[in-house]
Amino acid sequence: MTSAAYRRSAMKYCPKCNQRYSGAQRFCRTDGTALLSDLYHHGDEELDTHPTLEMPNALFHKTQEQTVEIGDPGDSAGISEIDESGKDGLTDLEPFGEADCESELKVMGSSEYSKYYFDHTRFNREALSPKVFLIIGRRGAGKTALSQFFSFQQLMPNVTTIEVDEPAAFQQLMSKMAESAASTREVAIPRLVKIWDFVIWSTIFWQLQDKNPRIKAACLAFDQNENVSTFIRHVLKTLVSEFLQPDNDLANELEDFISNERTQRAKKAVLEVVKGNKVIIALDTMENYAVRDESMMRSMGALIQCASRFNRDYARHGIYLKVFIMAEIFPYLKEEVSLNPLKFIHDEIYLQWRPKDLMRLISWRYDRYLKENGLMISTTGQVDWDNHHDVLKEKWEPYWGKKLQTRQGLLEETFPYVLRHTQLRPRQLIVLCNSVAKHAQDGETFPKFGLESIIEGIQRAEKRLAEEVMNSYSSVYPGAARIAEALSGLPLIFKGNELDKRAPQTASQWPAGEYSSYAFRQFVSELGIVGRVRNVSEKTGIVEADFEYAGDSRISLLVTDMCVIHPMFYKKLNIRMTKNLCVYPFPDHEEFKFEASPA
Repeated sequence: MTSAAYRRSAMKYCPKCNQRYSGAQRFCRTDGTALLSDLYHHGDEELDTHPTLEMPNALFHKTQEQTVEIGDPGDSAGISEIDESGKDGLTDLEPFGEADCESELKVMGSSEYSKYYFDHTRFNREALSPKVFLIIGRRGAGKTALSQFFSFQQLMPNVTTIEVDEPAAFQQLMSKMAESAASTREVAIPRLVKIWDFVIWSTIFWQLQDKNPRIKAACLAFDQNENVSTFIRHVLKTLVSEFLQPDNDLANELEDFISNERTQRAKKAVLEVVKGNKVIIALDTMENYAVRDESMMRSMGALIQCASRFNRDYARHGIYLKVFIMAEIFPYLKEEVSLNPLKFIHDEIYLQWRPKDLMRLISWRYDRYLKENGLMISTTGQVDWDNHHDVLKEKWEPYWGKKLQTRQGLLEETFPYVLRHTQLRPRQLIVLCNSVAKHAQDGETFPKFGLESIIEGIQRAEKRLAEEVMNSYSSVYPGAARIAEALSGLPLIFKGNELDKRAPQTASQWPAGEYSSYAFRQFVSELGIVGRVRNVSEKTGIVEADFEYAGDSRISLLVTDMCVIHPMFYKKLNIRMTKNLCVYPFPDHEEFKFEASPA
């Protein structure tokens, strides 16, 4: 491969941050800068990246009167520059990209990532709507990538983006504040809403402090070179140290502090500075939340309520708050935590991908990789990336073929075959396709993928995908993997009452008082392991089934329902293939409702 030419015994270093790497590395994993050869190894030196902060009794900046116009949105927070003399880092990526956005950013840098990002999807435009403040997606659905999109999008001009992309840095402190807010949900959440509002405005002041002296006067005096999440952590530490009482209650003075006159003047100054421009605050959340952690869930419920009010009050002034929430915990927030779902949860976007969008996304990524490495197969002409038929014909089928014969003897089209082993999430599709590509590279058929590479590559990866889904629910259902084992050995298709027969085997794996046959049915549905059959075609062998992950509401599995296991879990759960059937878990998408047939 091309990247092999870059392997050297000498060390390399980043000219911006001085971090050192092995000779095989080409770009800094922190900011994407092209690395330079380091002829003199200086050992394992550590840089001081956390300068001493000012003491809490000197929290605010003292400023002189001067006003600065808001700058070019092109230099907004979150976009790091890359040395244009270097390559764009695509040769350092897997053929279909990395499995997570963070890894791609570290390899490529934000500037080059913006060129690699596939922006021909409906979520991009929808997420920019002033009405939208809540974006919901399961792990691997593209939440972090979409939050990055705000930094380089071209649909909305004159935008400054503030990205809060490392929530783990401060979420535990917010949870500590939640523990101290009050004993009842009805009292605690309104107090936490005020704290979130203060945190968000403090972050805006911190980012825009050079634009107006009134903003700087209200800005907590922390180093402006820190990342946003670290700054928020310092803000919360200050609030905890100043206002948390020995009896673990928040002092009444907290509300006076977060609504003082200096803060109100700074808010007015921000509105003046932003006039004619836009500000987007993109707040990503952690990938695992324990739904039984009452303080954590209250904190998240308060964040949603705060975001709703914030957008109501300030979206018309061009300041937008976009909060990304895990779909795995969202039903619990909506059903059990929110004080008023109808009032505070509205205009939300669910990151539910359509098959045609995933096909265009994965083909775009492979196309970029092949071009960078000089491996393109000539096609008939230009490709319209907004036309999935065009992309299928010109960018998918030349490498994957049109049809394949499965080990069950069915003749299927290649893209539906690959896709039905996912839960319609980009990360899962990327992992599967990279596994197929590795098999093809080992077998020297790359960049084309033969029958053996496709089937073997998917089988090698699907168990990892199943385990990842179970892991993503481990905070919602402790022992999720062990509970799922009760399904081992089931046939591919079965009647719903079989779930009640298997449920008692899991009783010891549930937290005290939480086991029931209903809870077990909800568990297998929520994880997308079991779906409800919609239609079975004896002629084609295709089973169309509905799975909960594809919608925005729960699917209740009844004892009278005909059920199927999702293909992703066949290997993990040792499912018995008793019939020559093929499960298609995307029945509402006619464009990929291909007919399988016996070979």
